[in-house]
Amino acid sequence: MLKVIKIANKNMFNFLKKISYHPLISRLIWRLGLANSLRKFYYLLNRPSKGIISVELFGINADFYIRTSWELRSLEVAGGLGHEQHILELLISKVRPGDVIYDIGSNFGIYTILLAKAVSPNGIVIAVEPENRRYKHLQDNLKLNALTNVRSFKLALGDKEGEVKLFLGQVTGASSLVKSWNEDNYQVVKVMEGDRLVKRENLPLPRIVKIDVEGSEYAVIYGLKETLMNSACELVCCEIHPQLLPAGLQPKQIFDKLKSCGFNQINIYHRGTTEYHILAQKIKSTAKND
Repeated sequence: MLKVIKIANKNMFNFLKKISYHPLISRLIWRLGLANSLRKFYYLLNRPSKGIISVELFGINADFYIRTSWELRSLEVAGGLGHEQHILELLISKVRPGDVIYDIGSNFGIYTILLAKAVSPNGIVIAVEPENRRYKHLQDNLKLNALTNVRSFKLALGDKEGEVKLFLGQVTGASSLVKSWNEDNYQVVKVMEGDRLVKRENLPLPRIVKIDVEGSEYAVIYGLKETLMNSACELVCCEIHPQLLPAGLQPKQIFDKLKSCGFNQINIYHRGTTEYHILAQKIKSTAKND
């Protein structure tokens, strides 16, 4: 559960949180066209002093620069006010001290920072984020938490190498290489196969891989398939966005690709009505031969 250590206007804060996360009230707010105004008002009331919020998530203390209402909401969702809490808590429960974790689609670093603290200084997190603003924000949050066990790369992972358009989303974490929210609102980013990045940078092989790439899930997995097939890699946590997948691509193809890499157990955790997380694991058979 999210425990905000420093925050003002607690009564109003708690009231607004309750109504904004209630499904019926949330839908009504959107239909009335009040969402943007209420979100801005909510942020003005709860804007953190010096732009920093100190939190305790799942027993881990961390600090985050929060600069927009969407970033504040992302942190709240991760801390128990939405769908993200369960999957984040489940992922952290799988972490062992000394683990190597790849965070593909790091955004401003909620997963990266919590996982970097969970693996201890002996472990390492490889963070990949292509968007200029999010990457800069990630660097600021890494410095804020004095983390030295994170290596970050400003690029996108995919199934080929080159430069592509990253269409910028209206909300935090919604930028996509696949779906255009606005044809004129994009930045050109470098894309590379994950396996090539691993070899070029001599990266340690991961035990855990987290993927959140707004429709590019299959391309990321395909380009990282050699790494995923390695016995060192035991778990993949991937957010699936069926509505953002390229034309002709179905979620089943993502499942099949993970299975071909040796992940024989895949659990689904729904996120709202259309999106969901999957937790893919390599489970060794315990059956004994006669």
